[in-house]
Amino acid sequence: MAVRINLGTYVHDYSSGLEIENIPLEYFKYNILIYGKDQTEKSALLSHISNQLYTRVPDVGVLLIKLSSHEDTHLYHLDRVYEYGNQDLEIPYFYGNALSEVNREHFERIINALFGFHFEVRIIIGIVLMHYKICRFPSSLVDLLTDVKEYLIKNPYDEEFNESNVKSIEKAIDFIQEDPILERTLWMHLDTPRWLSLWSEGKKVCIDLSECDIRYQKVLVPLLLQAVKEHMPINNCNIPSGIVVLQDADDLLNKPPYEDYKRQYSINRDYYQECEQESYFLTKEQLEKVYGDKSYLYNVQLEEVFSNLIFDKLNDREVSFITTRRDPSRIYDDFRNYSQLRIKLD
Repeated sequence: MAVRINLGTYVHDYSSGLEIENIPLEYFKYNILIYGKDQTEKSALLSHISNQLYTRVPDVGVLLIKLSSHEDTHLYHLDRVYEYGNQDLEIPYFYGNALSEVNREHFERIINALFGFHFEVRIIIGIVLMHYKICRFPSSLVDLLTDVKEYLIKNPYDEEFNESNVKSIEKAIDFIQEDPILERTLWMHLDTPRWLSLWSEGKKVCIDLSECDIRYQKVLVPLLLQAVKEHMPINNCNIPSGIVVLQDADDLLNKPPYEDYKRQYSINRDYYQECEQESYFLTKEQLEKVYGDKSYLYNVQLEEVFSNLIFDKLNDREVSFITTRRDPSRIYDDFRNYSQLRIKLD
């Protein structure tokens, strides 16, 4: 008999147009969005779903990523809980057995996005990566960024470009080093992280980042998903190969203010064109001035990385996502558009 999971409420299936309550496990190959203001209801529904997965599908791993603290971990049947700061929580800044051209390009984009570097810096990162042999990467992300900075200094491009981006890389290094726990968590080990092995074996695992600053969450979660991507093979099966839950992803996945960017660009169009005529490209600071936001490069690149990781790389591996959120109108558009089931809790 096919496994079915009870949702506790009737929901609209956007593919069939039907209202359903008990869904086949196959539906979990797709993404589910749970939203509403009542945190208690969201926790109750999420734990209800998760606990059914625990008892009915022991071979399908569930990775619960907690982003806010609500003292609700006890509601879930879990095999293992890791908290930020635990010595055995490893989220390596790079994980994988091969540095193919595709993997390298993907990794460049992730690092560029995590720190809001200028678009062109990823090319420099790529050049530096080509000098490493697999398993000979620096153990620390700080060391990698230091190598990128030194390469840029030794091989200068435009003066403004160099000055701007060296400063940006130094800020990223300071950011990592301001919290020794973050630097240690990102340390690159040769072995597969234990949480990843457990999850891929079908265990129900929680990584609790609720005590972690949102700035750190936005570094850790993409790298965590990158490790999942590298570990899971591309397959084509009838049920999900694994499930990832992003609980309380309001701040993590808050979409950029694109309407404001359009308006600011319109106001600053002449300035943009003047800068373009003077140089091959605008510096990081000039781009931020054009769009009126010091986080512009960070925001737009981070959204692209999340969308690429989840709706391209991980969905291709039959890894599905359950996301909980208060207001879906402020979440990245892809999380709303690519969620086949959307459960609203009043």
